Formats: sequence, structure tokens, C-alpha cells
Amino acid sequence: MELTNEQRKYFGIELVDPSWERVEIPTNSRYIELPDRPTVLFFEGDVIRKVIWPHENGGFTETSEKLKTQDNRSMIAPISLRGKAKRLNVSNLSACKSYGTYLDFSIKDDGYAKVRIGNYDTQKTYYSTSRCGTLIKADEFIEKWISETTERDLADLEVFNSEKRKHCKYKEGDFFRFKYDRRHYGYGRILMDVQKWIKDGGEFWDILMGKALCVSIYHVVTDNPDMTIGELDKLSSCPSEYIMDNLLYYGDFEIIGNKPLPVNIDYPIMYGRSISFLDRDKICLCIGKMYKELPLEGHVNPKDTYMNNGIGFELDVNMEIVNACIEAGSNAPYWEYNSAFKYKRDLRNPAYKMEYEEVKKLFL
Repeated sequence: MELTNEQRKYFGIELVDPSWERVEIPTNSRYIELPDRPTVLFFEGDVIRKVIWPHENGGFTETSEKLKTQDNRSMIAPISLRGKAKRLNVSNLSACKSYGTYLDFSIKDDGYAKVRIGNYDTQKTYYSTSRCGTLIKADEFIEKWISETTERDLADLEVFNSEKRKHCKYKEGDFFRFKYDRRHYGYGRILMDVQKWIKDGGEFWDILMGKALCVSIYHVVTDNPDMTIGELDKLSSCPSEYIMDNLLYYGDFEIIGNKPLPVNIDYPIMYGRSISFLDRDKICLCIGKMYKELPLEGHVNPKDTYMNNGIGFELDVNMEIVNACIEAGSNAPYWEYNSAFKYKRDLRNPAYKMEYEEVKKLFL
């Protein structure tokens, strides 16, 4: 699959200049081998300006580049005085830095599209199917996307493309706004800054990757970008989760205000045996800012089932889940949706009520 320039403008990615030369190279590396689907390069003289990376199932990623080559385009030129030239192949090319807006268009085994429009420079996302939740067949997605694009959307893409990278400050109690898709907003709140808590001397079972934040997402999907803190305070929330701080640090999720947190906060529960090689013989329980441990000796060795230390760059909830929770008036759809996903390991799940009661007897 390869987009035309007319299609590219609707996704905000750089157009192919008519003077650029299209060149194909074999797609084979230690990660992927697609002998019948070459990687496509566009050259402006000896400079690679665009790459179309093929995926399995017919998908692709399209990126913009500014990579100089040498030796009749057989080598990637060094990017520094101390660097060395590298042979031009998929493995070496994939290690180079892309810039600007990219389109990742993956096709799942069931034929549905998994799409992300992001920007390497700002580390922000314009659109992601993982946030909206509702998937569309891959062969229908591009036509539907283009037909639904408005002049306002095209203007928003221009702003997205021209933004500069930001490093934003955040703190516990902050409210934030984000987009589920091009039309709908979601809102959430920061409940805990794990790194700051540990730095200030707080105890925590530090088994999460990255700079972790605990956030909750409100039961609201709206076209209103100006909801107030007072309005949000009246809403229920999905179960809180830990995410890496990228979405807030780079401004993808925009801070809209702050208010002191309440005393009783819904934190994820992490329970299990210590994973430290220096001190394996203890059982740990961490619920937000409460951390307790017991010696393993004399107690049943807990399974890893409830360790609940999964963490990623994106939210675990999406627009589809939040809408289902709003309709149900509860978080039951959240637990049902995630029963086979990472939060099946959270003892807050009603399915583990008996197990949690046993843990409370042991620790609390």
C-alpha cells in the first residue's frame, strides 16, 4: 500500500516532490523479512527524504528523513565528525533519526486498521485508534478518513506539523484534557507522581518502568474543550492506572488546572513476592503511597498474578470503554474489557474480591 500526494495531505505527512527519485531496497533484517515487499526510499540527489516501511499484512509506516548518502548511494554518510559511514540497508536505516509527522498504518490479522499519526519532533500524537477504541476495516479506513476531514481538521494538522517540542511541568492534583479522536475530548487527573514521592522519602514498591504517574480518567466523552474543574469534580472516574509521564511532559495531555487531592484516593494495587535479587524473601503490598512488606518465611508464597506492574506510554482506557462505563453507570465494562489484559492482575477487580480480602487480613 502506498499513498498518493492527494491522500498524504489528509494525514499531515510530507508530500513527495515530483523531482524526488523513487528507489526500492530489499526488506530483510533480524526483525522482519518481506522479500516480496521492498522498502521504498525517495531521494533528492544523494539525500533520502522519505521512507515507506512495509509491514506484514500489507500495512506500512511512512516517515520523513534528511539522510545524506555517499558512494553512489550505497552508504549512509556519518552524521558527526567522529561517526562512520554505514551500509545502506533496512537495519542501518531503521537506526537513523526521522523527523516531523509520520503515519503508521498497521493491519491486524482480522483485517482491521491500527493507525497512529504522530510527530517525532514534538513526541505528540494527532490521532490514534488505540485512543478511540473503535476500529475500522483497513480497506475502508483511508476513504472514510478523507471523506470526514474538514477544513478545520486540515488547519489543525498544519498547526500540529509546525509545533515545537515542549517540556511541560505537572504536579499531583492537576486536571488535564486530551483528544480521543478528531471530534471528542476526554479529561483526567494526576493522582500521584511516583518519582517525586520516592525522591521526597516516601516508600513505594519501585517495580514500574520509566517516570510513572498515577492518573484517573473521568467518565466523560465530549465535544466541549472547556469543561471546568467544578464540572469534572462531579464525575465518576475509571479505575486509576500507572502510565509513563511522556503524554504530560511533552504536552500531548494539556494541564487545565489544579486542586488539592482528596484523602481517599483510588490507587492501583500491587501485590506479590519481591523481585529484588538482593532481597527476594519478602512479600510486598503497595497501594499508592502505602507500602508494606512481610517476611516470606511463615507465609504462602504469592503468585505473580497480582503484581500489576504493567505500564506503558498510552492509557489503558479508550473512548469505547469510557462510553460503556458512562452508559452502565459503573466501571463494570472496564473490568470486563480488561479481563484478558494487563489489569486482570489488579486486586481491585471485583473478580478477585475473595483474594483481596485474604491480602487485607494478611497486611491490613
